[in-house]
Amino acid sequence: MKISLFIKTFLLLLLSFSLVFIVSNYVSRQRFLPLYIEENINNVKTSILSNTDKIKSGTSLSDTSLMNLSSETSFILYTNNGIKESVGSITLDESSVLLFVIDLYDQSNAKKEGNLLYHTTLVDDIYHINYIYQFELGTYLIIQTRIQSLRNIDTVLNQINVTEGLFFFIMIAILSLIISYGITKPIKKITTYATELSKLNFQSKLKLKRKDEFQTLITALNEMTHNLKVSYQSLDEANQKLEKDIIFEKRQEEKKKALIHMINHELRTPLSVMKGMIEGMIDGVGRYKDKDKYLNELLNQIDAIESLTRDLTYSLKLEDKIKPNDICDTKLAIDQLDSLFELAKQKGVKITSRFKQTVLEMNEELFVLLLKNLLKNAIVYTKNNEVVLLGELSGPYFSLTIRNQGHLNEDELKDLFLPFYRGNNEKDNEKGTGLGLSIVKQICELYDLNLALFNDGSDVVARVDIPRKMIEMSSL
Repeated sequence: MKISLFIKTFLLLLLSFSLVFIVSNYVSRQRFLPLYIEENINNVKTSILSNTDKIKSGTSLSDTSLMNLSSETSFILYTNNGIKESVGSITLDESSVLLFVIDLYDQSNAKKEGNLLYHTTLVDDIYHINYIYQFELGTYLIIQTRIQSLRNIDTVLNQINVTEGLFFFIMIAILSLIISYGITKPIKKITTYATELSKLNFQSKLKLKRKDEFQTLITALNEMTHNLKVSYQSLDEANQKLEKDIIFEKRQEEKKKALIHMINHELRTPLSVMKGMIEGMIDGVGRYKDKDKYLNELLNQIDAIESLTRDLTYSLKLEDKIKPNDICDTKLAIDQLDSLFELAKQKGVKITSRFKQTVLEMNEELFVLLLKNLLKNAIVYTKNNEVVLLGELSGPYFSLTIRNQGHLNEDELKDLFLPFYRGNNEKDNEKGTGLGLSIVKQICELYDLNLALFNDGSDVVARVDIPRKMIEMSSL
């Protein structure tokens, strides 16, 4: 059975205080009678010694302070000539005085202090104490006193002790309760606090108005709680990051597996074509006899495969490009679009550009790659030979918008960002790997960017919102 600390402390204190009281009372009782007799003896001794000079000089016993002693005290002043003076009830005559003196000196338990000798005898519950002070040989002061035993006093003391004991027991019980409460109250609070900590509840606070060791303990516990809270938060953040990393790695692995499967599918066709062309040229069969013509076609196929493997290699290493605290100046980025402006010129496509200058929280190489792929896709698939390129500031974001005339059905909007997907329209014969928009999507996922591709009337719009450094820049 579990017993609370309060009950244990209370019972322990109650028992301890009670034992102290009982032992103290017992010792006092045992010491009371000896001290009582000793005090009486000392009073008589002091009175004798203080009056010896007076008695020696002839002062009568009745004129000394000896008369202040108990009425149970008798005095005899004896000289060689006999009893010179006596006071009180005399039990000795002249013939027995010397025998009394000799007998007292012969007592082995008699106590002698200088000229004073005394002896105590208990007879019929009465203490008989005899004193002899020797002035000179043959001259003695004999004092006999009696002290009643304390047997009757014991009865009275027992009655007093019962009442006193009950009072002290109540006081001891109250004192034990107060001390027990004072000890167990902070312990209960600390226990409750520790229980909350075990449940990882770091919100509760431990406060006690103490100026003792408990205050030191409370301070240490509060400090430990703070350290635990910081450590737990760090661990929780690390676990969340680890979970995100695991999910990211899992997704990357799945992407890589899918890409490998698609690579196998995409490369098989051109390689089969190339193999057939080479075999035809070697054997000189049919149309492949014109080796010069088909060597150029073969070279074009090799270029396509090289472009495909380059894009694939790049797509698999996008995350390696990201570095801490990457930034990108949009002016420097747009300066790298000369090749696309030249492509648009060759195709007769007009690019209308309004691009605000700012600093983005993004790797410059990846931003340029994202911008090039979106812009190239718009140049290739626009239907009215016009593309609009906008870079606008929208609060903490840089909003990149590319607009070209066209229309995509809902199925195409879902599939355009898949690797190797090519839309169904009259310009599908354009050279390309089918990885451009897939790479755009990967970059947006790496930076958790909001990417949108939608139809807006007769136009197709691609929009990406990118966080920027909050530094105002002038327009380009």
